[in-house]
Amino acid sequence: MYYISENVVPALELCCLNISMTDLILQTCDTFTTVKWLARHGLIANKLVCRTCRHPMCLQARGSNRDGYCWACSKCGRTKALRHGSFFVHSGLKLIQILEILYLWSSERPQVEISKQTGVSPRCLLNWYNCIRDVCARYLTDNPVEMGGHDRTVEIDETKLIERTNRRGKYKPGQWVLGMVELDTNIIMMVPVDEIDAATILPVIAQYVRAGTRIVTNRCQDYNALPQQELTNYGYTFVAPEDSINSMHEIWDLCKAKFRALKTNDNNFSSHLQEFLWRRRIKDNFFGNILYWIRHYYDVFNLVTFDF
Repeated sequence: MYYISENVVPALELCCLNISMTDLILQTCDTFTTVKWLARHGLIANKLVCRTCRHPMCLQARGSNRDGYCWACSKCGRTKALRHGSFFVHSGLKLIQILEILYLWSSERPQVEISKQTGVSPRCLLNWYNCIRDVCARYLTDNPVEMGGHDRTVEIDETKLIERTNRRGKYKPGQWVLGMVELDTNIIMMVPVDEIDAATILPVIAQYVRAGTRIVTNRCQDYNALPQQELTNYGYTFVAPEDSINSMHEIWDLCKAKFRALKTNDNNFSSHLQEFLWRRRIKDNFFGNILYWIRHYYDVFNLVTFDF
């Protein structure tokens, strides 16, 4: 059996991957070392068996190919793209360019700077950012937040994001967002909502906050004015905030600052919000962690054979 890399890094080690941009460039200095790096980290297939004749395939140099190599069967002559089934499959960019984009995205570099450094057009870069944010969104869907419970306190608050007036003086109303933070653990969740009346918000809270939770809100009187039977069903206790409690306001400040810097528009608001939540959940080493979840969702280890 032919292997691109003799060893494949265990998936969990990606979460601890600590590498500088300089070292990444040195380790992927040409086409083959880039291919080997990706195979070693489980991001492209490391081995392949021909589906037609069941013969092990090997890597074949192909100058006309965008990756410089393809999988080839020495017995029947079948070939397959090196990046088939991987996160990189639908892109015409070089693999090293995509790795650089992933690294610079992880470092939260300005998109203008990344476009210049990688030689990738702003439109193409935006498409790649959306692909990365799709991974963040899948992570959030597969790892839903649960907070609160008996003897636990959750602070909630609502705010409008991307509310602004454009250069022509036209007002854009922005998007209401419900924010929730568990005070002991700092677990947070943000959910776009159409309305912020208590009757609309309460079922949204119930998706993420366990029954029996003490909920701190500036609008506790609105929630306590709801029918008693409805409050009993959810099992929440709504109380006014103390002067020392302003956790959600601090998070709003961080979120709004990031959205202002990105100049986010209505079309990609949700994906930016998901990226913000992903970074808050992951906390650090964003490059290693985004590689881990790309590897998780694009499982090239199951690509021992290809359908031709």
